[in-house]
Amino acid sequence: MQGGGVMTQRRLGLALGAGGLRGLAHVGVLQVLEEEGIAVDCIAGCSIGALVGAMYCAGHKPQDILKLACHLPKAHWLDMNMSKLGMFSGRRIWGTMDVLLQKKTFAQLNIPLRIVAADLKSGKEVVFAEGPVAAAVRASVSVPGVFLPFEWEDMLLVDGAVLNPVPSDLARKMGVDVVVAVDLTSKEEAPEVKSFVDVMLRSIDIMERELLRHKHRDWDVLLQPNVGYVSPSSFNHLKECVALGRVAAQAALPAIQELLSGT
Repeated sequence: MQGGGVMTQRRLGLALGAGGLRGLAHVGVLQVLEEEGIAVDCIAGCSIGALVGAMYCAGHKPQDILKLACHLPKAHWLDMNMSKLGMFSGRRIWGTMDVLLQKKTFAQLNIPLRIVAADLKSGKEVVFAEGPVAAAVRASVSVPGVFLPFEWEDMLLVDGAVLNPVPSDLARKMGVDVVVAVDLTSKEEAPEVKSFVDVMLRSIDIMERELLRHKHRDWDVLLQPNVGYVSPSSFNHLKECVALGRVAAQAALPAIQELLSGT
């Protein structure tokens, strides 16, 4: 409360986690927050969370992100490469994001954003907070073995989920009062493993789950949409994931609203 008895709204940060195409659940979370008039003051994203977060911070509405995901052909995102280091080169997802983000830098975004990746050379976490946003997204979505590692400056970058799948610590460091984290890892029900891509994605999913289990709790509210049955590589359940994100956000609304009110 400021002088004169004027109540000030506490600030909200989101940590949007990794999870492949399960990440459309993030869209459902954003939809619910907007419908309830809850402003997002910053976002920290990893992998698909970085992609969805970047689009939202650049001004895309949740329903527009869903339309793009459903209607843009896969060829806009994926370009077969089959090198020794990855199946897809990542050039198309970088180019598509550059267009969708209108070549914006972090400084030009409507909402502050942080994006996390991992450097294969140093073994350390890399946090993007400046420069071209599309390049940061390209780095953060570089699932090992699926996308070529992203060469940036003197680093060789892969998916941030290797070290920090739900970067709630980054959201906290951005100075907000309340951090809501969204975890998309599967808990019990896991999708069927049908290909070597599924093997890699399922292995990373298990790794992410264990990383989170041992992670310091630096969120105030943890959302865990029930998307574990969806393969991270499946384009067939996008709207279902949005709906499940909505369910998780709606269930957590009373806790979020109470924290934001400071009561």
